[in-house]
Amino acid sequence: MTGTSDDYFEELAERLRASGVPADQVAATIDDLAAHLDETGAEAEAEAEFGPAADFAAELTARTADEGEAPPQAREWRWTADIFQDRQMLDHFGQQGWEVERVDGLGRFVCRRDAERPLQWEYRRERVPVGGRRALSARLAPEGWEPCGSWMYFEYFKRPASASAGPAAEVASPPDAPRRRTFFSRRFYAFSAAYLAFLAVVGVVLIKTGASDGGSGFLVGVATGVLLAAAFIAVRARGPR
Repeated sequence: MTGTSDDYFEELAERLRASGVPADQVAATIDDLAAHLDETGAEAEAEAEFGPAADFAAELTARTADEGEAPPQAREWRWTADIFQDRQMLDHFGQQGWEVERVDGLGRFVCRRDAERPLQWEYRRERVPVGGRRALSARLAPEGWEPCGSWMYFEYFKRPASASAGPAAEVASPPDAPRRRTFFSRRFYAFSAAYLAFLAVVGVVLIKTGASDGGSGFLVGVATGVLLAAAFIAVRARGPR
């Protein structure tokens, strides 16, 4: 996102808050708009896409007033979990009526829940096969599974729990969305620390043994691996923008 777009979103957020839009709703709106802008391409500018910030803020405020403020349980909620427990957390929140709409660029599950008749959802995670995502989706479609997001070489699928549980799949008293947005296990932190420590040890050994030119090249590769691993951990651990 360009600096110009950042300034645009800051102005838009200020105008929305000044119009009485709740802060959490403003944050969710800016997140959605920024994600949309990212999907349109790196060259896109916010003002060119949405129009002047003042006019767009007025339009959004009027739209919110017409629709009324959504109940807390109907608002969008974004969260993330490590690869060791993402399926467990999906099942847990699916039972509370949270439907995953997509996985955003930061690896967060973007969810919504029906305000009037929330239903339970079932999820599954599949490794993308050689045939690609389209072949995987076609194989699972007859069982009612539809894709709801991708992360690295994994594909996530959802279906209403009513497909297996019937009327019992309706959520009678859904709890509010948790304030917590990141769910990382001890296994994830232990794995990340061990991996980074291993790469660091390899680098130290190469330096102390006087690596040759070829070894130096490998050392550069190791350093790159450390940086990529650190970046991956940071992205998965990052909260809402």
